[in-house]
Amino acid sequence: MEDFSLAALKSLILANQLITAGVLSLLVSAVFVWKYWEQVSYFLIRVWHSFPLVGTVARLARKPSSVDSDGWINHEVTLAGVYYREFKKYVKGPDAYNASLDYLAKAGEAGRPPRPAWVLFLVVGLVLIEAMGFAYVLAGWMNMDASTNDRHLLTAGTAILLAVASAIFAEAAGHTVHHNTLIARARHWWQGEEPSKRSRSLKANKAINLEDSFSDDNSPDYEQLLARMKDVNSNVSRKFLWLIVCGAFVASMAVGAFVVRSATLDSIETEMVNGMRAEASAQSDSGIGSPFDLPDESQAINDEAEDATITDKMEAIRQASLTTYVMLSLIYIAIQGISIWLASKYYFAGTHSYTAWRLTHKYATAEEMMDAMDLHRTAIASHADDKLRRLQTKLSSRDHTNSGVLAALEGESSAHRNFLAYVEYKAGKVTQRAAIQPAPSAQPAAVAVVPPVETVTAPTVGETAPAVAIESIASIKASEFHDVTGLAEESLAVASRALNVTEAQLREIREQQQTLKTLGLFPTKTEGTLS
Repeated sequence: MEDFSLAALKSLILANQLITAGVLSLLVSAVFVWKYWEQVSYFLIRVWHSFPLVGTVARLARKPSSVDSDGWINHEVTLAGVYYREFKKYVKGPDAYNASLDYLAKAGEAGRPPRPAWVLFLVVGLVLIEAMGFAYVLAGWMNMDASTNDRHLLTAGTAILLAVASAIFAEAAGHTVHHNTLIARARHWWQGEEPSKRSRSLKANKAINLEDSFSDDNSPDYEQLLARMKDVNSNVSRKFLWLIVCGAFVASMAVGAFVVRSATLDSIETEMVNGMRAEASAQSDSGIGSPFDLPDESQAINDEAEDATITDKMEAIRQASLTTYVMLSLIYIAIQGISIWLASKYYFAGTHSYTAWRLTHKYATAEEMMDAMDLHRTAIASHADDKLRRLQTKLSSRDHTNSGVLAALEGESSAHRNFLAYVEYKAGKVTQRAAIQPAPSAQPAAVAVVPPVETVTAPTVGETAPAVAIESIASIKASEFHDVTGLAEESLAVASRALNVTEAQLREIREQQQTLKTLGLFPTKTEGTLS
């Protein structure tokens, strides 16, 4: 890159204004999509559903239809299921809000935000500055045999690669700094507790889920913190790998840049000294034969004075250049330090801290969150109902040979199949599907307790009991089951044995009841709450 300078870069940008504008627009759009990906992806789903001919509604309307035992057409279930996945994100109650705040507090990350957009732009700007600095360093030392354009591309590519590598190492080092800070805090708390009350060695307990954050209220604060951190090693010790890698890389780049610049300076000095001496020699030669020529002794003194002047001038230039090069290396180290600090400041070391932050940062109270969630659910239900009506209209315009489909498409029948009805249908369907799967431990347990000397009637009873239980459970929907919405996670195992269902089935029933309760569809009658 023989003519790499800010003026050359400006000329390149002005000569390719459309390309420059396109690249900048692409970068800004990418950042916007990354920042609001959930909203953008949901908008694209809605657009694709409504797209003519090849959209989801149009394609489903052309496929063969069938009706299940609850009167739902298979295509309605498929379409509503897409919106149900989005709908579930906003089925949160006050307990979820309070649990999220509790999780962040116990993880030591209350009040910590994720990386804002301005920090991202700042990091990108720092990377570009580093790339330009590397390009200046590498410009005169790339492949000398390559053409000028090839050297431009090679220099720019290498400089960007080094800048991106610097940013990645700084990001990893910043994460490690925050992780080590929390580890040190937990170890400090553990060491500060009375030896009789603390464990012999510090270790991380089983990870705590977000919804179960209150389950360890009675545990020591250091155990609460470690149970929420990710990537905790068995010794609960600090990590230094990425710090060492980043430090070695930064030191190598800073020293390497200084060495390359110094070598470049030596080359420039040689050219400048030769040029000055050639100019002085030419002036001396032009005065040969002049009556004003100095004697040989005076000429020698004059030459020595000129050499001393050149030496002093080059020494001053060298000192100023070396000082500048040291400052540039220090600026690079400072940029890396800023990047590490930003990465440590805007990073969540907790496993579910970012999810907890997203659920709480916009709302001052749980009531505000509930109001916002209700607006989101209403909007999603409205979007889903619109697509279901379009699908039902298209299906009605086709000829069907299935009598069940014809009956389901009748006006009064199809009017009841809206999205909220699908939510209730989904709750009962999932619960019923989970219930028909027999518990794997039921049969072995029944057989294991049967003594070998017993008569054959004992195993017969043991074999028929699970079948009767499964048949009774299969007919129960979440809306008709006992209210288990307040059941804690650690009580699921005991309650599942008491209710003759598996722990997975009881957990699914609890989730479905919580969804219905948020919508005001549960409980439908007075029931006893299990807690």
